Amino acid sequence: MAKTTLKTGATGNSEAAYVKFVENIVVKLTENIALFPDVEPERDVLEQLLSEFKRTQADAAYRDKRMVVIKNQAYATLKAEVYRMSLYVERQAAGDEAMILAAGFIPSKRGMRVLEPAPKPKIFIVEVNAQISGVADLKVNGWRRVLAYRFEYRKKNSDSHWNPVLSSKSKVTIIGLEPVQEYEFRVAYIGRNPQITYSDIVSSYVF
Repeated sequence: MAKTTLKTGATGNSEAAYVKFVENIVVKLTENIALFPDVEPERDVLEQLLSEFKRTQADAAYRDKRMVVIKNQAYATLKAEVYRMSLYVERQAAGDEAMILAAGFIPSKRGMRVLEPAPKPKIFIVEVNAQISGVADLKVNGWRRVLAYRFEYRKKNSDSHWNPVLSSKSKVTIIGLEPVQEYEFRVAYIGRNPQITYSDIVSSYVF
């Protein structure tokens, strides 16, 4: 049975190609709404996240570091929503290649193997700069099958919930942290398999 893939149908992995890919999904789901009767709320969310990403692209055009960080976060959030949409389409299509195409996705080749869970990140680095207040730079070794990187942080010994930051890249800058506080950081790969394994926790003071 065919499954959905996240291939855009374009050469390379540019943001422009991905935007066209998502635009086509929105159009196809609108045109073929009768095939996907419960998709409307999620399709609207997808369209909203696509618009938000386009806005952040424009804001980041002048290479302002903060705007670039926000754009990368919006890109990762958009990818995560496309992934959730692909799972819905896969359930509705039940292996029917025509239905997968009708939703704007590209079907997999028959007999495609089930993907293994994402591995535990091995190299995770947290860097802070005494000259820049409330900022931490996080870096992790890349994984070739990743859909997005899920970075998380919280104050140490606070028992508070982890704050997630999705990124399409293997590094991200966390801003707005409280100065002179110790934080905990961790990261996980998000892949086609929904199982998540976090890295070891790294603690660091933020200036």
